[in-house]
Parts: sequence; C-alpha cells; structure tokens
Amino acid sequence: MLLIIDNWERLLSPWLFSEYSFVADLFKSSLVFTNVTSKEMLQALSSLAKATPKGVREFLAEINIPVSKVVILDPAASEELRPEDLSRAEAVVVGGIMGDHPPKKRTYELITSKLSEATARNLGKEQLTIAGAAYVLKKISEGLTLRDLDIRFGLTIKLNILNSSVEIFLPYAFPYEGGKPVLPKEYLRIIAMRSLYYESVELSYSENLL
Repeated sequence: MLLIIDNWERLLSPWLFSEYSFVADLFKSSLVFTNVTSKEMLQALSSLAKATPKGVREFLAEINIPVSKVVILDPAASEELRPEDLSRAEAVVVGGIMGDHPPKKRTYELITSKLSEATARNLGKEQLTIAGAAYVLKKISEGLTLRDLDIRFGLTIKLNILNSSVEIFLPYAFPYEGGKPVLPKEYLRIIAMRSLYYESVELSYSENLL
C-alpha cells in the first residue's frame, strides 16, 4: 500500500519537517510527497522519500492507480477507517496540512472534494497531527481498529523560562504507546522554541534541520 502525503504547505518549517520525517521513518519506501511546488522544499523532501510537484490525481494516473482504489484520511468524513478499507486500497492519501483549531475542513476542500471517486474515512472525532495520523494508519494497516488504540485529545507542554512556569497546549489528538504520546524526534523542543519568526522561515536543504 502506497502512502501519499499531498502537501499544501509552502514553507518547510522545523515543525512540519519533523512531522514529515516521522512519517518517512514509519513508511520508508512506501511514501510519496505530492504537490511539492517549491524547488527548495522539493529538494529537502526528496531526502526523505520520493517527492513530486504533481498533484494527486496526475500522480495516480502516472502510476496507474485508479482513484476508486484510494482511501483519503479526512477528519470530515462520515465513517471511521477500518482494516478492511485498507485491504481493498492501493493507496492512502493524507493531507500535508498543518491543522487549524477549530478545524476548517481544509482536507475536504483541498483534496476529498477533488477526488470524489475515492473513499474518505476519518480517524475518530478529533483532529490528529500529520505524524499522529500516519502512526494510527500504520496500526490499522496491521489489523488493529481505532478502538484498540489509545488516542487522547490535547497535549500540554510545561516549560520553565526565567523561573516562570509556561504551558503550551496543543489542541490535537495524539496516539499513546505505553502511556506516553507518540511524537516525532525533537518535537517538544521544536514546539517550545517556535515563534512567529521561527515558523515563517523556510529551511533549505543545506541547513541544520534539527
């Protein structure tokens, strides 16, 4: 089964790169990034997996996978993903979209509505991160159901800055394993360090990607 991340972000922030790197480690050669229109971003993501500026439909046609054999992970879908959905699929599409809170249904708007022949499924009532969605997808592909997984809403990061306690709350659902959230490497440090400037600077392939 092929996993396609349809990228709709134009800047490769450290946060986004950590999410994409996690998915690449999880799915390895089965991963493809589509809709990567920035030359710098294309170069950076090509270090993780196959990356192309082509859109999903064009890429699927190129590799001869019919859209009817595709599952889209869409938080707005009416039905939950089940293992049998994946047994019939040749590819799964995950939106490369940094989530909003509350959700704005961007996956439906940008992807699902344009691939009406595909099967849309959700991963529960709450919105997961890109990395979290990929992890849950991997577990369901191994035969587990959403009911078998420990998925919790919200993650609070506690920091001590200049003797002052600061909390950052991430309003997304996270899968847990062994009582701990499943997160990309350096994820908490990246979130803690972020600022408006930090998240608006695009990383080039040659820079330190944390």
